[in-house]
Amino acid sequence: MAKHMEFESEVLLRGEQSGGRVAMVVNAAPAPWAGPPLHHHDFDETFYVLDGRLTFQLGDELIEAGPGTLTFAPRGSHHTLANLGDVAARYLVVFTPAGFERYFDRFAAERAGAEPLPEPARPIPETIVVGPPIGEAEAKRAAAAPSGERARVNVLLRSAGSANELAVMDNTIAAGSTGPPLHHHAFDEAFYVLDGELTFRLGDELLTRRRGELAFARGGADHAFANPSDADARTLIVCTPAGFERYFDRIAAREAGVDPPAEALEPWPEVITVGPRIGEPEEADDTG
Repeated sequence: MAKHMEFESEVLLRGEQSGGRVAMVVNAAPAPWAGPPLHHHDFDETFYVLDGRLTFQLGDELIEAGPGTLTFAPRGSHHTLANLGDVAARYLVVFTPAGFERYFDRFAAERAGAEPLPEPARPIPETIVVGPPIGEAEAKRAAAAPSGERARVNVLLRSAGSANELAVMDNTIAAGSTGPPLHHHAFDEAFYVLDGELTFRLGDELLTRRRGELAFARGGADHAFANPSDADARTLIVCTPAGFERYFDRIAAREAGVDPPAEALEPWPEVITVGPRIGEPEEADDTG
């Protein structure tokens, strides 16, 4: 991880890996941490709290967010964040489109006294400051973070909330689950493991990803995942562009015994099955 004083950052996914569509970074904010000043920019920014608590400002609204809380700042919106507590916090940031991860790559290179990677050598998207950081007085107005039991399928960000750019799900994969068959689709899909471990197949390669690790399947890439372990696992699924969250909305509604939201009744992107589930045998080729 790159360190900025006590602030730490790790770039998980760069624009060069996603065709410029999405980038992902994990940051660790010390306690206390004033954060950046109120600002805006021309890309969407999605924040998912992993550990600790953070205070976000979106326009004039203040939100106190704990683990599992997602906050979305659409492009052009005034926003900032801070850690006003006494415990360090970790959070995942998703940039759509990609580009601002170059800031973190460039800073890491400067700290290490090394040449920056070719990707961050390009310009960093402009950020325009419009106000001060969050202060203690403002933080007292922050709303309490949502509480309650978490379902096994949670849609955190839908097409309607991101101008169809991005969808985010927090899903629990049961122990022993064989997952979906090998498949591909036109949208990018990133999996950030929150708890436990998962096995991924990307093309012909099998990978194990544990808490804090990322697997990324570009649009058109054959992939699958499974949980062969004896403990449940949780993963954050990020789809760019959005649309496939409708599939998960229907699953969540069925599990809860309620009607799905109207948006979920629209078609979701096509998924093409091309092979078996992880651990299942390949079909024999009898054409020879």
